[in-house]
Amino acid sequence: MNNILTQSKLVKNLRAYPVLRKRWRGYIRGVRALPEGFTEGKLFHDYLKVRRSNPEKRVSMSEYMIFGFYGLTTAQQKQYLTDVEATLLMRPYNNIAEPYLKSKVTFLKNFTQFVSRGWLYLPESDHEAFDAFVHRYHVIALKPQYSSWGIGFRKLTEAEWDAAPDRQALFDELCAGKYLAEEFVQSDDSLARFHPASLNTLRVITFHRFEVFGAGLRVGNNGLHVDNAHGGGIFCEIDPATGVIMTDGLDEHGNSYLCHPMTGVPFRGEVIPQWEEVRAFCRSAAQTLPCLRVVGWDVAILPGGKLELIEGNHNPGMNIVQAPAKHGVHDKFAHMLLDFYGDPAQYACETVERP
Repeated sequence: MNNILTQSKLVKNLRAYPVLRKRWRGYIRGVRALPEGFTEGKLFHDYLKVRRSNPEKRVSMSEYMIFGFYGLTTAQQKQYLTDVEATLLMRPYNNIAEPYLKSKVTFLKNFTQFVSRGWLYLPESDHEAFDAFVHRYHVIALKPQYSSWGIGFRKLTEAEWDAAPDRQALFDELCAGKYLAEEFVQSDDSLARFHPASLNTLRVITFHRFEVFGAGLRVGNNGLHVDNAHGGGIFCEIDPATGVIMTDGLDEHGNSYLCHPMTGVPFRGEVIPQWEEVRAFCRSAAQTLPCLRVVGWDVAILPGGKLELIEGNHNPGMNIVQAPAKHGVHDKFAHMLLDFYGDPAQYACETVERP
């Protein structure tokens, strides 16, 4: 029996190898410079070794590079919190909040006091209402209501809508994709200067009753309209106490940036404006619903300094508070969950109310 199990595992790994190799070749093309002493092939095999040494972490290719796992011991690697681990740790505590945050439409309905932009959920609308919406705001953002990482994002201008050869067909396509239409908002100059084409946001991770676990700045790149790292964006860590950017910029391929490559604006040492207001804004949002325990808030500063809540994430990734400064938060995060909320087993039978 043991031989059969071992053989099955071996066969499984052999079958996965060419898939991972193909994905690696696509990923590594985005890395500007390989770590010293590594070839592309050697780095790939070290990545496989890291995955075998840390099976519980499910280390992604991006995490391997941005955390610098190629230069760390297994013990040091275990200090980092991967997306898979973070989700598993948060799930018992955050399951009850998921319905309020995962759906963009439900989020907007429950956090109206923090949202000023216009929005329209297309499956609950019609062609005429959408036409009026586009002409009212002139430029709109289109997002699938359950999407993340900027996947499916589309920008639509009034001119593009008017020039569409079949507007009804386009509307029907967006409805079928369960798209949410929002007024396309822009950053205040204080954040737009990093990359004017995107809405650049602040990620603030909070525990209930407002304990800030960490914060970061996310900005777009390459003229794209999204600031997500998975969409080509750049991120850096912010000192949650002062609002000062503590690190250089980093992208999902582990490339580091002293300054934004398109605008030349530096990252480290820059001060985020209105930081105390941002903290107070997130404090109020965190106290909106009693079920909110760990949330990653995405906040925009609009022209004139108005704060706008873009979304709340019920399973926020921790890369932004680990990778830029190269310090793992696994133990700190796990201990804070226990200190704030106790044994996760007590939430196993917690009722999830549908908003």
